[in-house]
Amino acid sequence: MGADKPNGVVNYSRRPVQRPFLQRIQYGIWNPEDRTFLGRTPHRWGVIGLIYLVMYICIIIFFSICMCGLMATMDEKIPYFTLADSIIGAYPGMGHRPLLFEEGALIWYNADNDTQVKKYVNNINEFLAPYNNKSLLINQGVNQRDCGTVKPPRAEVCSFNTTSFGPCSSENDFGYASKTPCLIIKLNRLYDFNPDFYDDPGDLPPDMPPDIKDYIMNATAQERRKVWVSCMGERPADVEALGPLKYWPYPGLPEVYFPYDNTPGYLSPLVAVQLLEPTLHQIINIRCRAWARNIKYTDSLKERFGSTHLEIMID
Repeated sequence: MGADKPNGVVNYSRRPVQRPFLQRIQYGIWNPEDRTFLGRTPHRWGVIGLIYLVMYICIIIFFSICMCGLMATMDEKIPYFTLADSIIGAYPGMGHRPLLFEEGALIWYNADNDTQVKKYVNNINEFLAPYNNKSLLINQGVNQRDCGTVKPPRAEVCSFNTTSFGPCSSENDFGYASKTPCLIIKLNRLYDFNPDFYDDPGDLPPDMPPDIKDYIMNATAQERRKVWVSCMGERPADVEALGPLKYWPYPGLPEVYFPYDNTPGYLSPLVAVQLLEPTLHQIINIRCRAWARNIKYTDSLKERFGSTHLEIMID
């Protein structure tokens, strides 16, 4: 197996000794004649180990320098790319609750089945938990304040009181047991997004629902500074089956919650939409959208901007 070394000179042309199979394996691991382990002497293993040690130390030092340089240019609070320069883009999306992973956008339940009702009630309660229990927030909500119509200072955020949802409450099972279910609608957080409000009654979009227009017409100038929220059936049959809606506390998200700047303790404003007389035993396709001049809206299911889609069927 090993090379012959007459007079201390390695002779590689010498035919290796023929050994049994198991002995060849043994000599391949440790060769007592050449004193090699896996074909290398301890000295050669030491040299190779030293080379790799130095190489990996250099890699770790180089990587650490790069990471320190990267972290020095980043802000924990402010994204490097925002709005149109970011992957998310300049237009916020929307979300809704209840939303169960295994069911997707479909809400389907029997109002007489407590288990099915509780499934959706618990999902909404879980979502609203930070709103109702400040201890769940990263800073326990110490910087929250009741803003009213005045924006808070930079380091503070506005609280949101879910008691303004009226009958859309946990005590009332959010209306699911009484076949008047409530949907919780929110605008997704988008750093540094400042909405351009539809606050002029004479300059409202022609396709804005009449009930939202009526609310704007009867509101004061300050109350009009909101991102408006509306829900409608997607097709004529859905519009008829959906029936009248009630928005709690009002069909909009107030100005005081914008822009979102990653301040700890921030809670997104919400709108509770209650279906007052939905048609039973029929799937109703609903599209809820946000209204602002700088919120792009598309009704495409592939690239949905400024809206959220859901289906509901009550048995």
